[in-house]
Amino acid sequence: MRLNSTLAQGRYQYSCDGREMPVRDSWQLGEDDEGRRTLVSQRLVGDQGFGMEVRALLCEGLVREFRVNWRDEVDEVNAHYRLCSADGEMPQLGDTIEANWTGPNGPQQSYVEGRGRLLFPLMRIFMGPLLLKLEQFREGLEVVTPDIVDPSQRGKLLAPRVSHRSARPMAGDAASQGTQELGADISAYIYQGDEAERDAHCYVDRRGLLVGYDWPSSTGRLWQVRLRDLEWSPQLAGLA
Repeated sequence: MRLNSTLAQGRYQYSCDGREMPVRDSWQLGEDDEGRRTLVSQRLVGDQGFGMEVRALLCEGLVREFRVNWRDEVDEVNAHYRLCSADGEMPQLGDTIEANWTGPNGPQQSYVEGRGRLLFPLMRIFMGPLLLKLEQFREGLEVVTPDIVDPSQRGKLLAPRVSHRSARPMAGDAASQGTQELGADISAYIYQGDEAERDAHCYVDRRGLLVGYDWPSSTGRLWQVRLRDLEWSPQLAGLA
């Protein structure tokens, strides 16, 4: 997860009903070999270091391109997603999304078109920009992600998956309690994600960083994610 320079870095701590979970979720923001501002995130579970890594380019609050590597006990699978912006144009919401991934039958390619579709690389560090975009659209947006719902289905692994997601500002005591715990200048949201994360409570700071994420599981357990060990360059205004 090396970059030529680092502007910010941190990690996310996971807990379930107050007990810390063995998830290693870290990220770095800096410049790559070509001088492009790049956000790298890695989430690993267990002693074998199985999990995924994402390297992404952001622009104007959008993920414009990313590469993802998935590694488990079976194999490694890779994918490359990008917004197909016109030559010389800035990426924008509604650009066609090109996806290339390795399937069991060799390289696969797909083009995902449609208005109001966001590219989202799944990792927690990308949730701040996602929430800020979703807040602008009351009815929510369709989000395109690499499919990791059932890794045993190797034909679908990292293929494009489209789902509807939304976020609205949180009000009342829950918002006040959450923002007081996490610090100043925190915005609280109620997030409707995929099937596993409905009615999640999310907290984003003024830099666009996800600093807290709480969601109840289907079995009634409370999962929580908190940003830890943050290092932030004073020359950096925001994440995206």
